[in-house]
Amino acid sequence: MHGAAYYTYQATARGLNTSADVDALTALMAPTYQRLLTSWLPPQRDALIYEIACGPGVMLRYLRQQGYTHASGSDSAECQTVLARSAGLAVIQADSLEELKRHPAENWDCLIAIDFIEHLRKDVLIEFLAQCHRTLKPGGSLILRAPNGDSPFVGRNLFNDITHVWAYTSIATRALLGMAGFQRVEFADESVASVRRHRWLKVPLMRLSQAILRRLIHAATREDVRWLHPSIYLCAWK
Repeated sequence: MHGAAYYTYQATARGLNTSADVDALTALMAPTYQRLLTSWLPPQRDALIYEIACGPGVMLRYLRQQGYTHASGSDSAECQTVLARSAGLAVIQADSLEELKRHPAENWDCLIAIDFIEHLRKDVLIEFLAQCHRTLKPGGSLILRAPNGDSPFVGRNLFNDITHVWAYTSIATRALLGMAGFQRVEFADESVASVRRHRWLKVPLMRLSQAILRRLIHAATREDVRWLHPSIYLCAWK
């Protein structure tokens, strides 16, 4: 009950009150998705894609704009699914993990869960990854975004939502995905991808700053931190 109330308030606080608000956020996020996800998404535009905890449908709107015709999703929050369905998206209100369990094996070409796994208890996360592997077709991809446990700035993401439970390092994430049966994992830092304006100037400065910071962190701690952003994207293939 408290979680539902929190998410209802959070959607309002973020200014996501109408379908037009979500469209505006989709337009804002589209360049970042384009840079990060193009090589991870299925090349076939009729691929079966399912988004777990899809929220108001930002990712699903983006997928539709990219020409994907069989993308659907679910979310447990009514306020979110109402916004998603107002745009004509194939979204139902349901517990996404339970909904995933109801689908047959080797059903999906791609599964997407943005800002989802950090809400799950460890035992539920292990079950979720196993269900993702079961329901993906051979060669299918699982795309995730979560707080980046490798980053010294992870607290900015981990603690900005009272329902977040964990953050996972790249080492732990690889191990969990391997245990679930996934064969290959790639990570992507969204720092550079999220730069929207004056990329010709900001991207080189960011890369230089990050290189210096990595060297300083290594000198101070002997830790090799590759991904610095508080959040991280990853893709795992079955």
